Amino acid sequence: MGSIIRMDIYRLVTSVSFKVCLGIVFFMNLLEGPVSKLIFNLGKMLVKDSDDSEEALEAMEAWAGSYHVGNLVAGQLGMVCTVVFLLCVVYFCFADIQHGYIKNIAGQLPSRGHTIVSKFVVIQFTILVFYVATVIGNVVGQLLVGRKLKFDMYFSGELDLMTMTEGVGKTFSMGQALCEFAIKFLLLSGMCSLILLLTTGIGSNVAGTIVAVLCGAGFTGLAYSGISAGIRKLFHLKKFSLTDYMPDSLYRTDLYNEDCVVRALIMAILTIVILMALTTRLYNKKDIE
Repeated sequence: MGSIIRMDIYRLVTSVSFKVCLGIVFFMNLLEGPVSKLIFNLGKMLVKDSDDSEEALEAMEAWAGSYHVGNLVAGQLGMVCTVVFLLCVVYFCFADIQHGYIKNIAGQLPSRGHTIVSKFVVIQFTILVFYVATVIGNVVGQLLVGRKLKFDMYFSGELDLMTMTEGVGKTFSMGQALCEFAIKFLLLSGMCSLILLLTTGIGSNVAGTIVAVLCGAGFTGLAYSGISAGIRKLFHLKKFSLTDYMPDSLYRTDLYNEDCVVRALIMAILTIVILMALTTRLYNKKDIE
């Protein structure tokens, strides 16, 4: 089993798709600090040219000289970066089927389903690599614009639409940030389990690609809203939202800010266990072409 995992890791890190996707994620995070500073300066210049420049300047928030690293650790990869990462997983999961690698390793394992476990382990490695690239790229970008790093996690208060003022913010420790990171790691693994099911268990890279784009970019919200409305009407429920239970929706949520940590953890574990069991079962029954 260990040799299969090492082979899959080697196949991953030497692939062009992995290198390109990782480079895109690193570069986009590196640009976040300089681009945000540039946009702030441009906004300030435009405000100065307005008729009510003094009031506008007072209303405009000052450039934050510090950056909360915990927000980055506890957060997601970002919409575009998540799509890029999931597409990388699609390419990796489907490569052995596309190029016939399974024929060469089928005799080395008790069952072909063990290759699913190997892929899942390598996917965990891939998540870590992409998160490290995200953190390093973003931190370097923030340092380039002169920001000081704060090793905590900060959530701003909810916006009151009547007064247009924010409530009191919340500050959390790095320990809590790491806990949220661990849960989001599992949620992302759950999404990858679905891609693994589609690309390897069913054998459709097209379906895997579509799911990667929809889930990564958050386009599933409308579908969840429609399904939720149908479930509420069918079972006469007053309150039910599918987005409160789906891994991709929970992944895009500030868990500590929304107080749904336990629910997110349970749904992540259930998603991984159920989808991995289903994928292994389907793959064991599938004939090699």
